[in-house]
Amino acid sequence: MTEWKMPAAIDAIVTALQGTGLTVWDGPIVTGNFNDAVYIAFDGDYDGEERAAFTDQQWAGIGQRRRDETSEITCAVVALVGEGNTSWKPARDRIAAQLEIVGQKLRSDPTLGPSLGLTPPSVAELVPGELFQENGPSGFQARLLFTINYKTRV
Repeated sequence: MTEWKMPAAIDAIVTALQGTGLTVWDGPIVTGNFNDAVYIAFDGDYDGEERAAFTDQQWAGIGQRRRDETSEITCAVVALVGEGNTSWKPARDRIAAQLEIVGQKLRSDPTLGPSLGLTPPSVAELVPGELFQENGPSGFQARLLFTINYKTRV
């Protein structure tokens, strides 16, 4: 019996998104550089500490053999813009385009639910959250936090 579905869910989401043409990182970047990227289980902010995900479980009924699991996986879409640009609009547009690809992939893949380890009854959703427009040493970036939330039975 599995005690916790989140590790399998994060793995399945990263794998599904890697075939979309997006730069996808499983957590913070360990080595390398990027321009635009999607982070799974990381909020894209290297200056602070944020949780990668949160899970809550409740007993599903009498007998205490099954639990209902509700999880929220923190994610981010980041678009970097160089010093010469004077408008935030291109960065916001690139974030919107990347988020659209993520949403379409999650909705279109009928095998994603089972590969997440989700068993009936289960649901999953992408929820856009906070938008940050941040200055940096060599330009600026727009960063949209979003979550992938799911409910399943363990």
